[in-house]
Amino acid sequence: MGKIDLHVHTTASDGSLTPSQVVREAANSGVYLLGIADHDCTDGVREAEQAGRSSGITVIPAVELSVGSGPREIHVLGYWIDVEQAELQAALARLRSARDTRNDRIVQRLRELGAPIDLERVKEIGGDGSVGRPHIAYALVEAGHVSSIGEAFGRFLARGKPGYVGRDRLSPAEASEVIIAAGGLPVLAHPAKIGPRAAIEEILDQGMRGVEVYHSDHNDVNSQMLLALAKERGLVVTGGTDSHGPLADRPLVIGNLDIPDWVGEQFLQHAPKAWSEAR
Repeated sequence: MGKIDLHVHTTASDGSLTPSQVVREAANSGVYLLGIADHDCTDGVREAEQAGRSSGITVIPAVELSVGSGPREIHVLGYWIDVEQAELQAALARLRSARDTRNDRIVQRLRELGAPIDLERVKEIGGDGSVGRPHIAYALVEAGHVSSIGEAFGRFLARGKPGYVGRDRLSPAEASEVIIAAGGLPVLAHPAKIGPRAAIEEILDQGMRGVEVYHSDHNDVNSQMLLALAKERGLVVTGGTDSHGPLADRPLVIGNLDIPDWVGEQFLQHAPKAWSEAR
């Protein structure tokens, strides 16, 4: 049937490829099922859908919400969302506003740390997308304070580092509610990053209907544990590279992840009737 990749970012958030370019790379990689899941933003979905129709690729409208659970940052994917729904867009606008406030505070803190960058330049780097820490990291490289995006996070921007600033976030349960209200399927993203199984189950209990079993940061042991967990709980299994394009600190080629064929087949079986009929 071809490959699937249900977790890809575009320039609408912090990816380095436009939605059309993402679809083109996916087509070149033999992907037939593609999830456009930008951070707190759906602006890239319509362009990707149009490009997908021209390329014979099924594009799933999606989003990746940044949520909080205590000190941890958790990401929740929402698939088959109605990107036109007013309540969803209002929630995303609130999240982006919180991100903007955080960006201001990070830039101020970096200045105090002797690594000044220009906030307007950060916005230019972000373009029309949702601006966040990856764009700040790029500005740090550009200003000569660090030699790579990885060093920017390692020295300044990662949690626990001197330039890190938290922000207001939805809870996992709130994120699930927002996604379900928009007709979508809430899926816990890259759960192996969260910690042990008990911590993962704690988040799954907050309204998740799927789990990202296959991810570029998961090893075989992680995937097997998560697959067993999904089967026990009757959760939808998903998978994706989490590609942010060729300019990311860790470039990941779209479609370059070994995901079993049955994952795509099962995933499509859970598609909303209205979406399926519209295709």
